Amino acid sequence: MKEAIKRVRELNLCTRPPPIQEADKVLRLPDKDLEGFLNTLRAILEPTRFKILYLLYQSPLPVCVIAYILKQDRTLISHYLTMLKKLGLVKVEQVKRFNIYSLTEYGVTIVNRVLALQQANTKTNEDQYNQL
Repeated sequence: MKEAIKRVRELNLCTRPPPIQEADKVLRLPDKDLEGFLNTLRAILEPTRFKILYLLYQSPLPVCVIAYILKQDRTLISHYLTMLKKLGLVKVEQVKRFNIYSLTEYGVTIVNRVLALQQANTKTNEDQYNQL
């Protein structure tokens, strides 16, 4: 952090640098755990990926069924499932010649929380509308 403050002063990025003398002791960047969680959020914010999670929340499914329901190419769905698996949201089990995907416990928790946020947002919007 000291290097950043020094560089700000060198480049005159602030006309008058703020009086931050011990910023390195006060200011911190997010730790690696938070960065990992933010990557998970980034992944599920893409609508197709969340739709995949929501389908798997309801039932374990093979790629071909997910692709059919979402009207998407199987290659894209496989790519997304691989990404979601790396994030620990999805697991795969081979049944005969099919890979059946399902949510991990973490995946179920994430979907539950997103749905709870959506419900809270809907209630907030309804309350604001009723106040008009």
